[in-house]
Amino acid sequence: MKLKMLFLSLLSIIGFKQGIVVGNAINLVPGGETVGIEIRPDGLIISGTYDVKTPNGTYNPSKDSDIKRGDILYEVENIKISGLEDFSVVFNNVINNDEVDVKLKRNKTSIKRKLRLIKENNRYKTGLYIKERILGIGTVSFYDTENNVYGALGHAIVDNDSGNVVEVKEGSIYKSSITGINKSKDGDPGEKVASFSQDCPLGTILENTSIGIYGTYNELPKGLKPLEMAYANELELGPAKIYTVIKGNKVEEFSINITALKKQDLSDIKGITFKVDDERLLNVTGGVVAGMSGSPIIQNNKLVGAVTHVLVDKVEYGYGIYVEWMYNEALRIIK
Repeated sequence: MKLKMLFLSLLSIIGFKQGIVVGNAINLVPGGETVGIEIRPDGLIISGTYDVKTPNGTYNPSKDSDIKRGDILYEVENIKISGLEDFSVVFNNVINNDEVDVKLKRNKTSIKRKLRLIKENNRYKTGLYIKERILGIGTVSFYDTENNVYGALGHAIVDNDSGNVVEVKEGSIYKSSITGINKSKDGDPGEKVASFSQDCPLGTILENTSIGIYGTYNELPKGLKPLEMAYANELELGPAKIYTVIKGNKVEEFSINITALKKQDLSDIKGITFKVDDERLLNVTGGVVAGMSGSPIIQNNKLVGAVTHVLVDKVEYGYGIYVEWMYNEALRIIK
């Protein structure tokens, strides 16, 4: 399966108080691996609507039934809907009905609506485009071997059709391989092109949050060594490096220069600003590309952050998140 996915895209502040590091040193294993991502919500995602012609005019669920793109359909006629197969089965139970009662989630709030069923050539039309999962690629930021949890991406996965953050009922990460790079140009960010097999799960996805995805992993990749985690006040302007994959599944390190650091009291995905200055990486990618999200940032032999975004008009520049925010989020999720 070959996929393209564009990701252009505390808690407790351990060790950041008036510029003084507190607490014991924390060791994390930096990632850099590209992974395939699959998220299934608790229901079906309404990815859009379409007009259905009827003898009495045109019906569109968005206009006539207040069912909108981004809603999660989870119940029809008091029957739980978990996937596309469930949705088809329901039609057999309500074959003589012109409309059905449905329950949806919109912005985490449950709502009830009526959905018309229009029969045409012995087939029912609902006026809904639906999907049962989100697929994409991203990069692992770190592995916490003490708690068997990983953090990746550094930002949320959103549904491209609606722009909504996707809630996780169940999800997995998979072994992935980079098959090509569409280079970034100013005003036109590029992307990694990858393939992955859903026969090779690497771990679970427990939550999709505003600062990354988190879950448990089955096995730590071989050859990785832990580094001490740096707190936000330990970073400095100047040289650093990122770990990422630009071909196959080989993690490599590339040089960057940290150009700005934002002092933060709360988690944010744009605490670090950096410029790619590695000539080889620039030749291959043009700068920061989609799919790099989550690539760990290393400075002074410490894990300091993760890549989150590209500056669209200056693609040699990117943003990163302080890794302490991601680590705190991982601890919140597993506890």
